[in-house]
Amino acid sequence: MDINQKTANIPFWVLYGLAAGIVLFDIIFTCTFLSSNPEAYEGNPINAYLAGIIGLEYFLFLIPLALLGIYGVTKLSAWGIRRMDKYTEINGENYMAVILILLTFPNVLLNELFLILFGKQLHVSRFDAALILAIVLTLSYIVLTEMADRKAKKKQTETAV
Repeated sequence: MDINQKTANIPFWVLYGLAAGIVLFDIIFTCTFLSSNPEAYEGNPINAYLAGIIGLEYFLFLIPLALLGIYGVTKLSAWGIRRMDKYTEINGENYMAVILILLTFPNVLLNELFLILFGKQLHVSRFDAALILAIVLTLSYIVLTEMADRKAKKKQTETAV
């Protein structure tokens, strides 16, 4: 059983719930961090702008938008995958949910959980370690799924001949 079949066997709602949980934790952590550290607004100009207009209550409006955005991105991307390649073994909804998890989890793990557990942020180098890890994990997953999909297509054409 290859990676595409294993990913397809996981119910979509489990993967969506995991992605939504990671994003909700990030939103709640950011809201509590900014409410206890008002000088941190300058670190993110978008947060500073929205908090200056609305206040920290904008995080309450961000939660349903984030949940709808995650759901919409996964469904729309899955539709695009099915439309581009009708004979793929990739389950589009699960594939995109896993990609969203791999893109968001390193930020929560390396930045927020590290801050909660150890009381300081992880600074390895000038580069954001969470961003680099997210890109590496996501690209690795994409390459592995594409290799497995091409192998399955090759096997189908060999058995059809």
